Amino acid sequence: MTINETKQRIAILQATLAGRGISALVAFANGAREGAGTVRYLTGWMPFSSEVFLVVPAKGSAVIVSADKNRARAFLMRFGGEGEVVKTTDLYGSLQEVLAKLVPPGSVLAYTGADDFTVAQSARFFALLDAYEKLEGTEIVNVQRLERTPYEVDKHRKATEIADKMVAHAMGIASVKGITGAEIMAEVEYMGRRLGADSASCWLAVGERPPETYFELFELVEPVGPDSRVQIGTTVCLDGYYAQVLRMGMFKEPSPELQRISGAILEMQDAALAKMAVGTPVHVLVDVLESMIDEYCPYTRTEDPFRFQSIHGMSNSYSDPGVAPFLNAGRDQSRDGDSARVTENMVFEVHPNFTMPELGHVCHGDTAVAGKDEGSWLSKTPRGIYYLS
Repeated sequence: MTINETKQRIAILQATLAGRGISALVAFANGAREGAGTVRYLTGWMPFSSEVFLVVPAKGSAVIVSADKNRARAFLMRFGGEGEVVKTTDLYGSLQEVLAKLVPPGSVLAYTGADDFTVAQSARFFALLDAYEKLEGTEIVNVQRLERTPYEVDKHRKATEIADKMVAHAMGIASVKGITGAEIMAEVEYMGRRLGADSASCWLAVGERPPETYFELFELVEPVGPDSRVQIGTTVCLDGYYAQVLRMGMFKEPSPELQRISGAILEMQDAALAKMAVGTPVHVLVDVLESMIDEYCPYTRTEDPFRFQSIHGMSNSYSDPGVAPFLNAGRDQSRDGDSARVTENMVFEVHPNFTMPELGHVCHGDTAVAGKDEGSWLSKTPRGIYYLS
């Protein structure tokens, strides 16, 4: 992330903190859960298996405290031009020292990432905060993250290019004689990393009527057969930004029923895309998809043998926390008046999916960016059923 982009984000947050009388925000992340998205957003990087604290004072330079010296070195490369990086063997002791320098006792201190703590970590962290007036500050950052920039869209676009190439590679090697699903997964994930992704993963399902999406490697030991349907979802994180592409592939001519359902899924995607206009409540997107799924699927969402979310926002998180509550089909709809609204450059993954008795689990998925009047697709893999040679 460019220093100017980092500087702007920190400055916006600091202005918000100062305006609300908050002396500083402390963000915890362990790389595995939602706190990582906050740190990625504010610093430009967050490793997937490391623990850090980020302290952003209302005035002055932000500080990263890292107990992993190797990852601290990378933070110096990504964030060191905009803030300070503290390498330590005592994460909580060093955090206490940083807070003592930046935050006067008795002042208001906001925090994020507390849900990522273990019980022991939580107790130790909040003991350090006894000298301050504590405030849960996750919403402060989540709201700021909803305002997306062209810089971010470009990062999502590049991540989607890798996800597209992973799908094409999977479909291309599926016809290699004797190849197994496990080998396809390994080859595809390797390719994503080779293309520069921070992380590159895929789920894969192989069978005449795949019952769900994700099969484990040890379940995919049989060679891919000529009657198989190959279903894949590729997920990429590049420079902290996510993208995802889902496709179904077949060797044989799809049945009329599969062609009908595949076409219906594309119509569902396009209907959601048409609603990605500035000012639209985000819950409208999932409602459009779910109502159309109900027209085709004989199962209710709760009765469906396998169904996952039909749409989610993407940002520095796989599922953007600012829109997630309102893109949940099972949400409390009485709160829809508080729904976040679509802003230009918001990014969504649109993947309607459901089960049909004669077909098994069916799905297509594409990454889209919202515009002033409607959205557009970032993924360029040909949509619809992928024909395998």
